[in-house]
Amino acid sequence: MPFERLLDSLSTAIIAFDAHGRFSYLNQAAEKAFSTSSKVLVGKRYSYFIASDSLPLTAILEGLRQNGQFVLDNIHLELMNEKQLTVDLTGHWYQADEPYLIVEWQDHSHSPSRALGQGLSKQNRVSERLLQKLAHEIKNPLSGLRGAAQLLAQEANATTGSAIKEFTDIIEHETSRLTQLVDRMLLSSHKASRILMNIHEVTERVVELCSIKLARNITLIKDYDPSLPDFYCAPDSVYQAILNITQNAIEACETQSDAAVTLRTRALPRYTINGKQYPLTVCVQVENNGPVIPTELAPNIFFPLISGKNSSGLGLGIAQSLIQQQQGLIEFQSTESKTTFSIYLPVINDEVKDNADG
Repeated sequence: MPFERLLDSLSTAIIAFDAHGRFSYLNQAAEKAFSTSSKVLVGKRYSYFIASDSLPLTAILEGLRQNGQFVLDNIHLELMNEKQLTVDLTGHWYQADEPYLIVEWQDHSHSPSRALGQGLSKQNRVSERLLQKLAHEIKNPLSGLRGAAQLLAQEANATTGSAIKEFTDIIEHETSRLTQLVDRMLLSSHKASRILMNIHEVTERVVELCSIKLARNITLIKDYDPSLPDFYCAPDSVYQAILNITQNAIEACETQSDAAVTLRTRALPRYTINGKQYPLTVCVQVENNGPVIPTELAPNIFFPLISGKNSSGLGLGIAQSLIQQQQGLIEFQSTESKTTFSIYLPVINDEVKDNADG
């Protein structure tokens, strides 16, 4: 088959079957997953190596019949060498000298579930509506306060002079600042423009700000991948999201004597976000060794006003919305020993930037 050397360079397992269900090709990642070689399987029917009753054949065939492709998550495969795999599968027809079924999978434990990503997307849409309504409710009294301050300032000029005006100027300045903050933080319809940015410039700004008042018992650790490329994104939006999560992490472990917060960056090839696969994705992880997130909070942790501490709980909801505006996603894992929030940002180049903005 063509492009075999290219497919062998991928970390994702790729298998090709002919129209009769026989193995035609396995890339090196698939050989590793199967713990066997192409020489053993090529020419054999799939049932020679994969237990038929572990494959949802009806769903696969129906997807191929209706759409020419299928997408299946969390499939438990039993192999004839007694190995068991839990994988996320995608497949589609490829026409070469004859039709081939190309099946791609990722280890379910090593990649976020598409269903989870879709659930977070739906949750985020609800969050945005709540935040926009909250923004509207906040901006109305702010406008009233500013208007009242302006009227008071006019009366002060006519009667008492500058003494009161000094305070009315403060009120006007602060209400203007809060109005701008609401527009930026509570997701107005004006989304930030993308520019070519380096993720480490953003994380360094976060580290610099968080270090100013960092308690002595907390250590900020940087674990960066210096090879990450520049990519198109909105730096202020990404900065605000990472800052919110990092400040939450610091608060979560601040009572521990040996508290640590780690900012980690990594590159993920061929990563799927919200059902779309990108050639390269930047992952920023914020990890802390504080207590586990309570089970009852976990399903709704990105909803506004949901929080495990004495705060408004807006930070995570805003962070998720800001990252999803960049076609990204935030997920988390929490255990007794550590909690990790992972921010996934697709590397969007100049050629597709305009489409992504739309």
